[in-house]
Amino acid sequence: MKYTILAALMTALVGFAPAHAGSCGGGNHVHSPQEMATKYFDQIDVNSDEIITKAEFEASSMAKMIKSFDVLQPDENGRVTKPDFIEAFVKAHPAPRNEV
Repeated sequence: MKYTILAALMTALVGFAPAHAGSCGGGNHVHSPQEMATKYFDQIDVNSDEIITKAEFEASSMAKMIKSFDVLQPDENGRVTKPDFIEAFVKAHPAPRNEV
C-alpha cells in the first residue's frame, strides 16, 4: 500500500521531467529514475539531513503539486527518508529501455 500511494505521487513528479531535462545544457539526454528522485528529494529536503519532514514539505514548491504530505507515506515519526523516497520512485518509474 505504501508504494501504491507513493507511486501516484511519483507519477505526478515525472510529468515535470521533460521540462527539466532540457535545462541541463540543452543536449539530448535522459536522467535515470534515481537521478530524478534524488533531485526531487533534494528540492524538498532544505536542511540536507536526508529526511523530509512535514514542515519541509509544506515549505517546498512540491506542496503546490502534491495535496498532502501523507501521500509521501511518512514513517511513524512523521518522516520520509531519502532511501525510501528513491526506492518508491524507481519502482514507480523504471529506467526506459533503449530501443534498437
